[in-house]
Amino acid sequence: MPSKELTINDMPMDVFEKICENLGDNYQEKYWFTFRHVSKSFRNAVDFWNPSEFRRIGLSSTTRDISILFNGCRVSYIRKSKNSTGIKFHDHDSINQYGNFRDLAVDDLMSVLASPGGYELEKLIISEKIDKRFAQRLSDEFTKLGANVDVNTVQLNPARIMNPIPVNKILNLFRSIEEINISYSQDNDPITQKDIKSIIGKANRIEALKNAGMVKIDRSLMDSDSKLLIPRGLKIPNMTLAYGFLSDKSAFKIVGILLNSPHLKCCRINTSSFLTKMEFDENLKELGAANDPENRNAYKYRIPDFQEFFEIEIKRNNTFITGISIERK
Repeated sequence: MPSKELTINDMPMDVFEKICENLGDNYQEKYWFTFRHVSKSFRNAVDFWNPSEFRRIGLSSTTRDISILFNGCRVSYIRKSKNSTGIKFHDHDSINQYGNFRDLAVDDLMSVLASPGGYELEKLIISEKIDKRFAQRLSDEFTKLGANVDVNTVQLNPARIMNPIPVNKILNLFRSIEEINISYSQDNDPITQKDIKSIIGKANRIEALKNAGMVKIDRSLMDSDSKLLIPRGLKIPNMTLAYGFLSDKSAFKIVGILLNSPHLKCCRINTSSFLTKMEFDENLKELGAANDPENRNAYKYRIPDFQEFFEIEIKRNNTFITGISIERK
């Protein structure tokens, strides 16, 4: 009877480990993903290693492919057929792997995030498109494994066609999010008033933006057109607005809109170019804000029909206003 033809799956694990030891001191970190996609037996073996600490992860997915950045190293999962996936590591050639492309991507991702003691991500980047079925698979696996993940910063790059439902589903998986940065890729076409209205509408449907410690809106969303300077319609309680330049007139319009927001708890307005201070204080007084007699840079604005008020603090040097903060008290 002819002997069975041996394959790489039949390699004894002690031999596999001996080979790995010759790959250098950091072989577990360097070859972890590579070996996970050689064969099922290799995947089982490396899952007993201490997984690399990938603190910066990026996600983008469509109905045909998924891209995950692990500390800047891109892994692409490309659908070949129902149970066949092409996996491409950074600039290397694609390798074929048995299995559904969403399942393989989620398995790799959860092998990092599902740490028994919980996991902390420094940064999560969500780039434009997120496929609903990928978000659901990831959600199911989070629940199944009982993963507890905290995120310091989420960078959200909203596209015109971004669907807020899967983005919301993914962000709601995390135990806590300290900060969410909303920006716009400079590689895309210039943003328009119609775009900003659409993005604000989508942002208002993402619950995590209402629960995060702070939401920062980057100047890339508002600097291309002076009409985009006004954050009208945002339902985000805690936010920072970043601008390249603000005139007295623009700053006063922004503050007036924010003071009329029923959702606002705290807002910081930062500029890279300075505001002049000639008319801003007088405009605040005309709006009904009262200057604090003990602090010339602080104002109180009583919220109509409420017992609460907004405290407005102006940061300035001898000549210019450099920032404004508004906080509900």
